[in-house]
Amino acid sequence: MLLDQKTRACQRVLVLGKVYSYDDIEPIGKNTMLNLISEDSAFSVLKIPSFRRIWMAGGLSALVRWLDMLAIGIFTYQLTEDAGAVAFTFVIRMLPRLLFGLFVGALSDRFNRKHLWVGALLFVTVSYLLLGLTIAFTEIKYWQLLCFVFILAIGWSIEFPNRKAIIADTVPDHLLGRAIGIEWSTDSLAKIPGPLIAGGLIAFIGAEWAYLIGALIILVATFIASTAVLEQIVRNTEDISSLNQVKEGLRYVRFNRLLLGALGVTFVFNLAFPAYNSLLPAIGRDILNANPFQIGILGALEGLGAVLGSLWIAQYAREIRFSQIYYAGTGWFLLCAAAFAFSEIYLLSAACIFLLGFGFAAFATMQTTLLIRVSSPEMRGRVLGALSFCIGLGPLTAVQIGPLVNYIGFQYGLFVVLLEGAILLAATAYFFPTIIQKLTAELIRQHGHSVKN
Repeated sequence: MLLDQKTRACQRVLVLGKVYSYDDIEPIGKNTMLNLISEDSAFSVLKIPSFRRIWMAGGLSALVRWLDMLAIGIFTYQLTEDAGAVAFTFVIRMLPRLLFGLFVGALSDRFNRKHLWVGALLFVTVSYLLLGLTIAFTEIKYWQLLCFVFILAIGWSIEFPNRKAIIADTVPDHLLGRAIGIEWSTDSLAKIPGPLIAGGLIAFIGAEWAYLIGALIILVATFIASTAVLEQIVRNTEDISSLNQVKEGLRYVRFNRLLLGALGVTFVFNLAFPAYNSLLPAIGRDILNANPFQIGILGALEGLGAVLGSLWIAQYAREIRFSQIYYAGTGWFLLCAAAFAFSEIYLLSAACIFLLGFGFAAFATMQTTLLIRVSSPEMRGRVLGALSFCIGLGPLTAVQIGPLVNYIGFQYGLFVVLLEGAILLAATAYFFPTIIQKLTAELIRQHGHSVKN
């Protein structure tokens, strides 16, 4: 047994040009809670102290994002009585990803990712505080709300790719799937209290408290993120301009058909999800006769399904099935969202949304894992920037929601967008068939290298 311990102490894992040892992982017995985590458990990655801090800060951030996601939909609908205005709010929310996503990815590969991440969280904290105070002490106008939504979205567009890239920098490759799975499981778990808190606060106290409490939570997340001890990776980018980095990243993605297929699926999901999410408050109130708190319960059920799905994926999903899980999960989301669109019974709608959460989990967990796994380390920031760009590109199609709702109603309007998504999803598999193939070691080697000049 002593010999086995000495052997383990000498083990090393080389990843991203850094050496990880079991000295970097808290020993079993040092923390009672971690004693319950076996090496084969999906939660074993939490033994890495730096990842544990990233995970905690990311979990708090996710709680506020999902709180805000429902709060902004309900509050905008209360303010305007216009489902099209709610959809346009979500377009504005995603616009910074479209405008700045590629450049943020280049900055992530060029500068200290931790500083960018912590700075973005602090920016979001201040923005939420100002929005809450504005709602509390003034008669906020719709255009003013849109300005705040855009400003907040700038902060989130910087936070997202940097946090994801930091995870890849921190965790060994063989644990990356588990790390992303646990991170997304926590994100999904946050979808349960987030909408409930948002719906409850708006129904019983006021929308301003959703944002004031959100500011406090993000402030705590900022502190935790600032305490994470991360090894800075030296990147040779001094002689490369940010614009040239963006061009290099675009060229890298362009010649990687697996990445193009994955980004195509991302576009499909982000075409469908904003339409579903922006119409949830309107369908909940006008079709299902639900109050804000009951709408919050619907959002929480989506989170419950996503949690269960994410935990299953983190524990049991094999890497060879990653791309297939990603594609199938997106298709399942479209199917369940279509069933919800035509349901006029609250309990049936709740069941559809719960099942929809499993598709969300498959998409969300595999999206980042797949992109990071098949990208070379020096290009990951720019690939995640391209991901952010595609996330921002999808909601632009949400401008069709207003006219669709006016002409054919909430339910058929949502169905039309979901049908568009289904057609594009099938086209993605046709033009980029690698996205539905097994993710073999050969496929990873073929696509996971830098594009040569």
